[in-house]
Parts: sequence; structure tokens; C-alpha cells
Amino acid sequence: MTVTADYEKILQDNLKEDLDWLEKEFELLFKEKKKFTREDITLGNQILDNVIDGIKTNNSEELLNLLAITLNRIEQSYPDFF
Repeated sequence: MTVTADYEKILQDNLKEDLDWLEKEFELLFKEKKKFTREDITLGNQILDNVIDGIKTNNSEELLNLLAITLNRIEQSYPDFF
């Protein structure tokens, strides 16, 4: 059996889904909070670390740019986590 697929396209699609989830998760967890507790920041940092560590970019400039753009958007909305 032979499976052919555009591996880079699959990586990009998966990364986009992960990054969409990341932004939505931060919004769900932290949007309504006026002040973040130490536990909030710890949780947010754990989420960021786990997602970033799990991302496979194969050093693709396009995928790294998507990651950077998403992290920048999150940082703009939630600077306490950076």
C-alpha cells in the first residue's frame, strides 16, 4: 500500500489547528480575568511550553512564522504570560 501526501501541507494544517486551539484556550481561560494569579500564570506558561514543545516545524520558515505570529497575538492580549 502506498500513501502519498504533501507532508508540509499536513504539518501546516496541523500547526494551524494547534495555534487556533492555543488562542481560543487562552481566551477561554483568561479573557474575563482582570488580574492574573500566580496559578494563572503558571498554567498559561505550562500550556505555552507544552504546545511549543509539541510543534513540529521541521525548521520550515512558514511554520515558524505562523508560530511567531500567534505567540505575538497572545502576548499582545496577555503580556503577563511573557
